[in-house]
Amino acid sequence: MPDQTVPTTVGFIGLGSMGSAMVGNLLDHGIDVVVWNRSPDRAQSLAERGARVASSIEEATHSGVVLSMLSNESVVFDLFRDEVLAAAPSGSIHVNLATVGAGAAQRLADLHRAAGVGYVAAPVLGRPPVAAAGQLTVLAAGEPAELARVNPLLEIIGRRVWDFGADPSAANLVKIGVNFLLIHALQAMSESITLLERRGVDTGTFVEVLGDSLFPGPVYSGYGAMIAEERYTPALFTTELGFKDLMLAVDAARAAETVLPSESVLRGVFEDALSHGQEQLDWASIAEVTRRRSR
Repeated sequence: MPDQTVPTTVGFIGLGSMGSAMVGNLLDHGIDVVVWNRSPDRAQSLAERGARVASSIEEATHSGVVLSMLSNESVVFDLFRDEVLAAAPSGSIHVNLATVGAGAAQRLADLHRAAGVGYVAAPVLGRPPVAAAGQLTVLAAGEPAELARVNPLLEIIGRRVWDFGADPSAANLVKIGVNFLLIHALQAMSESITLLERRGVDTGTFVEVLGDSLFPGPVYSGYGAMIAEERYTPALFTTELGFKDLMLAVDAARAAETVLPSESVLRGVFEDALSHGQEQLDWASIAEVTRRRSR
């Protein structure tokens, strides 16, 4: 049985690879999860594990606490429209786990407040296997009372929950900043690995050196190996979504009147990758842009 401070029933909207992994972890902890997805077939395997499948998004919100993991902010606005929020029970809280822009986070918070629904931004760091194990890093922000109410649930989802205060956009800005750093790491590895390839150096060993010395962890070891091996499927995170996150960083910088000198280079790399049909490949495939330009 879950701890008494943990909501015993939650709604969950968005059953992509990350959402499904999170729901599986919640089920493993004895939480009654009511799931809903725009494509109903995605719920079948979770139903077999004990999840209850809602017939509508409104039904999924009736538990009083609903989590969502959606692909982009436009989908969040489409699904959590005025009539859906108005149908939610009094005192409900929506925990948005997706990466959205800072401006969108503020608009979403305002829309929820107007409908009497709490709003917590809680974007996460990690991939589906990490989500399935409940080892995500959770970046949370929202009104203190609302954040305290859902924090026990977030502690099931993640190995650590970081509190970034009352403004939901702060959590999203941190996630945008992290993803911007990841994009730089991908491009830097692309250039270094291509340079070594051109000189006949074993890039697999190079990646091992990175992970064993200056850059331990999944970014350089995991993505570095993918780049060295030119292995971009199955995608952990697509190039299309990576470009979306790059543009979130660009938009945030413009709103803050901050200059990003690398913006034009990185944008050009992603646009080149997308024009070559790489949108559904892993975003590490941007390395192929550097390879193409070096031939």
